[in-house]
Amino acid sequence: MPPLPPALLDELLEEVFLRLPPDEPDHLVRASSVCKLWRRLIAGRGFRRRYLKFHGAPPVLGLLHNGGRTFPSGARFVPTSASRSRPADHVLPDWIRRNVKEISGLLVWDPVTGDRRHVPSPNMSFTLGFGAAVLCAAQGCDHCSCHRGPFNVALVAIGQGREITACLYSSETGTWSQLASIQHPHDYPYCCAKHMRSVLVGDALYFIGMKDQIIEYRPGTLRLSLFDLLPKGRAMIFGKLMMAEDGGLGFAKPDGATLTLWSRKTSPNGAVGWAQRLVINLETLLPPGALLVPSEPCMAGVFGFVEGTQVIFVGTSARVYMVELESGQVRKVLDQGYHGTVVFPYTSFPAMGAARTGQGQ
Repeated sequence: MPPLPPALLDELLEEVFLRLPPDEPDHLVRASSVCKLWRRLIAGRGFRRRYLKFHGAPPVLGLLHNGGRTFPSGARFVPTSASRSRPADHVLPDWIRRNVKEISGLLVWDPVTGDRRHVPSPNMSFTLGFGAAVLCAAQGCDHCSCHRGPFNVALVAIGQGREITACLYSSETGTWSQLASIQHPHDYPYCCAKHMRSVLVGDALYFIGMKDQIIEYRPGTLRLSLFDLLPKGRAMIFGKLMMAEDGGLGFAKPDGATLTLWSRKTSPNGAVGWAQRLVINLETLLPPGALLVPSEPCMAGVFGFVEGTQVIFVGTSARVYMVELESGQVRKVLDQGYHGTVVFPYTSFPAMGAARTGQGQ
């Protein structure tokens, strides 16, 4: 049998490499060290593009969460990957519990590399609450494993009275941008959370920080605005903004044993509003008895989501579950409930970064 043509051999090898587990970088690192040909294929931009397209969103490597009643002092990073190269279990003291009036700076932390960057606090009021988001600032980055590169921090805060402010920090210049400021339409905006979670949709960040209102901040233009959150009521406390199935802005609203998914739509005449997309019965989705906790009401909350996916974290008064909305798969990730718990999933393609540097074995 004649040997395979080089192009066909390369293609077959790439098909094998594509199917190595994305959350276990050891496999790609070992493959890239076998010979120069394999290393050239794995390190090539063409393979990176195929790898990202094949696997879609990066895997969840761990969860950063405050412990609610069971872990009151600070935050903990809990790894969820079985790889030996996974980020280690780690504790960050005095995270979510700190009084927002006394913030002297922010900490940008990479669980994979362990790098910590202290960011000075801008001159703005945090009296009622704040939200922050870290954005990659590297030109041409595919965001599959952003480590040690330039970054921006977008910060939105609610002060006393009716003022909402926002600004953008650049790690390259070490400075904050000019403050953007708007006035809330109500005399005293009610802040439902001291620490507001954001979602990035397109070129805009969205935060829920006050009663029935969503804050929109565009880092590219430093523009700040408000619009209504139409699914009102209890959802303000236990609901979460997320990316909708069509890539637009979505919202997950819990109500007892049901979870309703909404998406923000634009009608043919240009009117913008919320449309109900899906109603999920949590009693059939979650494990049997998950909502039946003694001395607790039958209710659930949405604690977090995975950026760019249909994966959310649903919590009861006793546990937190990772839910894949498209497949219906459910996995328990934390043995604690919604009493003060906040979940931030950490996602990355460590295999890509490790294969380029030869680390991870």
